[in-house]
Amino acid sequence: MATQRDEGAVPFAISHELQQFRLLELPPEIVELIDSPDPPQLCIKSQVPPSDPNAPNAKAAYAVLCTPNKTFQLRQVQTSNSVFITQPTALAPPPDHGNDIPVPTTQAIASCTTTLELHPVAVSPASTLEELLPIYDIVDGEVDAIGNAGTKASILEHIPLSEGQFDQGWIEVLAFEVGGHSYRPTANTTTQVWKSVVAAALAEGVKLDTQFLTQDIAKLVAEEGFPGDLAATICKHLSTAEQGLNGPWSCLDQGKTVRFVGTKLLQARGGSSSYSLLDFLETWKENLPQAWHSDVKLSSIEGAYDQPTTSTITAKGAALPAAQAEKPGTKASARKWHEKFGKMRKR
Repeated sequence: MATQRDEGAVPFAISHELQQFRLLELPPEIVELIDSPDPPQLCIKSQVPPSDPNAPNAKAAYAVLCTPNKTFQLRQVQTSNSVFITQPTALAPPPDHGNDIPVPTTQAIASCTTTLELHPVAVSPASTLEELLPIYDIVDGEVDAIGNAGTKASILEHIPLSEGQFDQGWIEVLAFEVGGHSYRPTANTTTQVWKSVVAAALAEGVKLDTQFLTQDIAKLVAEEGFPGDLAATICKHLSTAEQGLNGPWSCLDQGKTVRFVGTKLLQARGGSSSYSLLDFLETWKENLPQAWHSDVKLSSIEGAYDQPTTSTITAKGAALPAAQAEKPGTKASARKWHEKFGKMRKR
């Protein structure tokens, strides 16, 4: 052990066997979180590295530090300064010291040539999940999808997003779990499940623009052979901001829901397939509570449609991608709420 000591100074020693340390420079907002009376849990994680890093569009895996609602990328920075990690200790005095009393010493136990900096990550949670989750489609009662063997919890563990960002993106892309796998639905599937939501609400006397228990509706939809978790996600997606993303209650925003349903009906038809305007408006009404029919007008979906002629309408832009699989799955139930009740009538 090397030791330096001047008369009247604190001795400084460097251990022969230095330990391995990394210095992490924290931005002020994270320091405030740590120093708060009830500090939240922070985590460091990384996405799963690509199996073939040389493949086209392969994204490099990097480590991130996540607060409850923000994500910071970890970057290693070289330093030209000598930075030591020290700890106080007591060393035996040199032979010429004249006594056997241990000498208080500052001992370097590690030398750090690099530091880790945290940089906020500007990422779209929805885009990240859209790239990751496979498509789920229901065509003629047959499920068309390939599972990714990933639950919501397991995906969160390996995605470079905070839990708050992840939950926001999950709801935004209408992601859901079924059979231990996670998916995002096509517009066709979304409209089918939405019809079941409206019919179930009508059957149970639930007003969708007032508070209701999300799982009550989701269970009824599941009884009809549709993914109940998708029904719950749709309700959360359309709820007012006051309900929160993870609470048990939903209360649908009427304006947002009317636009959502009209847009999804057009997308389900396909961007290149024209729709009779009169037929579209009638179908749109049939898929909403009767009390909302007065909102069924083209101004409610402004920017989401094109009109090839004055009597036809189509979705803005290209059709949504088809399902990514050809393997049939579980057949949806033939007994549908919307068939049982026909056009929706306010109870």
